[in-house]
Amino acid sequence: MRKFLKGLAWVVGVLGVLVLLARLLLFKVWTIPSDPALAASLAPTLNAGDVVLVLTRGDREAGDLVRCPHPTESGRWIIGRIYASAGDRVKIDRDYVTVNGRTYRTTESCKEDKVHVVGANGAANDLACVRLDFAGGWHFIASGGAEDDSSMQEKVVGPDRLFLVSDNRHDYFDSRDYGDVYANGCTEQIVFRLWGKEGFFDTSTRFEYIR
Repeated sequence: MRKFLKGLAWVVGVLGVLVLLARLLLFKVWTIPSDPALAASLAPTLNAGDVVLVLTRGDREAGDLVRCPHPTESGRWIIGRIYASAGDRVKIDRDYVTVNGRTYRTTESCKEDKVHVVGANGAANDLACVRLDFAGGWHFIASGGAEDDSSMQEKVVGPDRLFLVSDNRHDYFDSRDYGDVYANGCTEQIVFRLWGKEGFFDTSTRFEYIR
């Protein structure tokens, strides 16, 4: 019994060291701030108050959900999904994004058909939750709502820059607002939700891989 407990202690100790090293070298734990514009733009993927793991190493690519410093407002964060990089031609027509002539459309509904979102202006909307296939993977987006000015004429992404698009196509806060962002400032990817805004014991938003 003593040998078993000693062996167990060693295993726990080694795992603890590995977790600590991963925490120090690869990940940051971050709570998404209560920024109304940012929070609304993250639906249906994340919410303000969610506690997430941010991957700090590796290269970022199309489809990744990244955290970047706001290009003009010190101390403020932006979060968006990489849709285009330097030299790409990007156009947005409400829910649909076209990159280099290819339009990405939705394929099927989420498990919950609707997502309730309160926008930065305080207006509430029940938006459709649908899946979109992009860059060899997929993610969910919120779409629909009242007519808006979310469409954008085609533009070419600048050198060493990225074009970010919000998962919430209606209450967006992305490169349509703040422009292209420097690629070397968007090196951190949100990869995992530890728990949601309701806390650890809310099992519906706990231990969830972020696509």
